Amino acid sequence: MIKPEELKGFSLFQGIDDGSLSKLVGLCNVYPMHEGDKLFAEGTRATDVHFCLKGMVDIVIWVRSPWNKNVAVHRAQPGELFGWSALVAPYTYTASAECVESGEELRIKGYELMTILDKEPSMGYAVIRNLGSEISARLAQTRQRLSTELLTDGPQAGSNTWGETGKR
Repeated sequence: MIKPEELKGFSLFQGIDDGSLSKLVGLCNVYPMHEGDKLFAEGTRATDVHFCLKGMVDIVIWVRSPWNKNVAVHRAQPGELFGWSALVAPYTYTASAECVESGEELRIKGYELMTILDKEPSMGYAVIRNLGSEISARLAQTRQRLSTELLTDGPQAGSNTWGETGKR
């Protein structure tokens, strides 16, 4: 059973008091993760918000052009949010999550969390503010990772590179 103090450790819940966090405890479900497990797939319906409790999870995006391959853009570690798409329309995962070190994840149904946040506007504001910071940081990290990938691997032969004028 998750305790309010444990939820405080996740950046999504920063600035929320224990009384408010205690309303979320009943929504929390802990699941085992095993190395190699695919926890969710890019492009599928997002129903749960995911948090890493133990272990590690790679966040992977499919880059069709120029590489036609998956690129790991983040490695979630204990204490990190790694699946937030169930809180943001159109409620579709924007990346895949693959367990790279066995452990446990915490999941909260997105619609259940949003129902509570709708009833508790101050908590809702804090969560959405924190979520915005998470998304912004992940976007910056993804851009950096893709830039590094482009510089180290280069484009595939015959593909349009991102840096060519008029090819973006």
